[in-house]
Amino acid sequence: MDWSMLFSTPIGELLGRRSEQQRAREGARPAVGATLCCAGLRMTVQAGMGDDLWQWLVQLGWRELQPRESRLQFRPLPTSLVTRLFDGPPADRDRVLLAAIRHSGHGSTTRVVLPERRPARAT
Repeated sequence: MDWSMLFSTPIGELLGRRSEQQRAREGARPAVGATLCCAGLRMTVQAGMGDDLWQWLVQLGWRELQPRESRLQFRPLPTSLVTRLFDGPPADRDRVLLAAIRHSGHGSTTRVVLPERRPARAT
């Protein structure tokens, strides 16, 4: 780390607080009824969200909406497709989330980056 980075980096980040906060946010699964947001979109957490689904959403950039943020600035995903996302098998998550995004925006240009799919092992 050079001197310019040392002086331009916030003290909390230098002391490691930011990384601890990031780990806490990723590790804590939101409660039912919480609002998740990503790239101008929002969805409500429903019953049935497991830890594996939460980790998958975090990898995509989804996070819980902070109390100071207005949920009205985010477009809602269709409830029926969010229900299908939460209740469906992990293999269908990509397809269901993309369908929900397509139905939310009527011609929007939201860019979605999905995690790499790992090939299934032959046993």
